[in-house]
Amino acid sequence: MDLTPMASKQHESAVGDPQCVGVPILPTGIRFIEFFGLPGIGKTAASSVLAARLRQGGSIVDEKRTTWGSKPLIARQLRRARLVLPRLFDRKFRSLAVRTARFVAQGGQESPIDFVRWTWHLWSVAAYISEERSRGAPVTILDEGLMQGFWSVFLKSRHRRTSEHWLDILSAIGVDDFVFVNLCGVIDLAQDRLDGRGDRASRLQRAVPDDRVNLWINADRAYLMMAADLCGPPKATHRTPTVATVDVNPSMSPELVADKTLQAVHLAYHNRHHPADSQRR
Repeated sequence: MDLTPMASKQHESAVGDPQCVGVPILPTGIRFIEFFGLPGIGKTAASSVLAARLRQGGSIVDEKRTTWGSKPLIARQLRRARLVLPRLFDRKFRSLAVRTARFVAQGGQESPIDFVRWTWHLWSVAAYISEERSRGAPVTILDEGLMQGFWSVFLKSRHRRTSEHWLDILSAIGVDDFVFVNLCGVIDLAQDRLDGRGDRASRLQRAVPDDRVNLWINADRAYLMMAADLCGPPKATHRTPTVATVDVNPSMSPELVADKTLQAVHLAYHNRHHPADSQRR
């Protein structure tokens, strides 16, 4: 597994006319774009439109849902096992797997099933990223990946003290070739959109009414904590990744969100690699 050092974070909000994005092909060096935000905020819709935008601009794009939710349960788990199990023979990946399991356990999940589920999810995503890097695959857009895994851990965590920060684990996976897109919107917007969906894919939809309020409070708390960590100053044990933030409101279509995302990704990447230009601006 490629354990590349993590680059400095740059946090940019998408502003201005989305039609003035400029050349829509991604800069060289970006291999993964992962969306992050509350359930219902529009990650899946925006990621699909962004993939189409990039293809129209000439980029080779692979759009993935690393949960493989469209497949039957057994097929999903076999796919994950084929990714994870061979990599457990690799010392670096095995060390990462142990650190991840210890982090999830120390945080205190509500049940052993939650511990297994989210540890396995993070192992699977890390293994998938490793495979894509080794293949030299095209740009990959994720709507459920590392950030979704950590958010799920914090959602059911008892918030116990852990021996290392979650960004330490992210650093070990190596996200120098990542841009994380933070879709930032109020909790009421996320709730309304999630309630309006016809499926019951999210646990926030499946929760009984008496539990839903507390679950949404925990969901928003976990999201805000992670966003603050991502956008805060780097600490001695980890460095935060490149982050592009897009403010989402009820009137924005997925197409507009995708356009602003592309704009924000370009800005964040430019400011990361040309900090002097950013300071002059």
